[in-house]
Amino acid sequence: MNQTNGNSLMYDVIERMDYMVRVMDEESNIIYMNRKMRGEFGDKTGKKCFELLSSEGKCINCVSMGCKMSQNAETKDVRIGTKVYRIIASPVSIAKKEKFSVEIFEDVTEQTRIMEENLRNYEKLKKDVDFAKQIQIRALPADGAYWDALEIQSCYRPSEALGGDIFDLVRIDDNRSLFYIADVSGHGIRSSLLTIFLRQIIRGMKVEAGDLNNILKELLSNYNDLKMGNEQYFSILIGLYDREASEVTFINAGHNCLPLIIRRDGTKEEISVGGMPVCGLMKKAEHEQVQVKVSAGDRIFLYTDGITEAYSEEKKQAFGFSGVMDIIDSEEEINSGKITEKIVRQACEFVSGEMLDDMAVVMIKIL
Repeated sequence: MNQTNGNSLMYDVIERMDYMVRVMDEESNIIYMNRKMRGEFGDKTGKKCFELLSSEGKCINCVSMGCKMSQNAETKDVRIGTKVYRIIASPVSIAKKEKFSVEIFEDVTEQTRIMEENLRNYEKLKKDVDFAKQIQIRALPADGAYWDALEIQSCYRPSEALGGDIFDLVRIDDNRSLFYIADVSGHGIRSSLLTIFLRQIIRGMKVEAGDLNNILKELLSNYNDLKMGNEQYFSILIGLYDREASEVTFINAGHNCLPLIIRRDGTKEEISVGGMPVCGLMKKAEHEQVQVKVSAGDRIFLYTDGITEAYSEEKKQAFGFSGVMDIIDSEEEINSGKITEKIVRQACEFVSGEMLDDMAVVMIKIL
């Protein structure tokens, strides 16, 4: 094929392209527009490049000039009337003397509309998530003393904007106080909604919450009403403090982080209590209960497995219960009110990367 026939073929190819194509000389004059572009904008051959864009002067961030300066392709989106075009400009040199730029226009109006709509929806969702996050945080009890019976110190850090861990204190009567920590499977909106659901069920039980198996039965019944099947579940560890009997009764529905009693003399005791988590497979809520004698000054340490399962790829190991105990054993003054924050902080530093699970730590002092 000779050069003349080759030029004719290339001309025919560009003329028939489904993309709009134009060529500008070094002074930004349009010297060629293919058929698709002429049909869209009319024949603007001989005009300045910016006149096609209905601009009175050179465009800000001119991709044609930019590509000739960088000698690389440049891209930008331009709105013309009601349409949006993606312009790809590429430099072309002939015999190292004549310099041109070739621009390809693609109509991306519909893609831009969808992207802008998605962005608006994202911004709305982000505001809703931020609001839900504030509700979830405010649902947690503040640190401090409650009813001259218990004093709480806590730290909570979700792995995402919304988490699936929750803890709370509830007054049953003048003598009894309830506390619990729970871990809903997963993260995000669904899990956070279940934490609020769980909290409201327990708070709504009032005196009936004095029977710990009654709490599990009520939680299971309401959970089944949600018809979530087996795809979601939650674990919960509950303690009932009886001030008159100087006793705490524990019940555990699948929470794999056992409660730790820290006596005022410094001795420590992990309380063995277990049972099935609340899920679609649970048929009856008849879990074992364990009673532990306590005295003023004793502490009860509760946490979720986001702490112990925090995994370091560098060390190839998890933070573990030993990591928790190292901090508790080395903390000279547990009364400082900082130990829960220290445990969460050091677990996060141990990971030195993205957290994969929520972290919650609660220290409850018997008053």
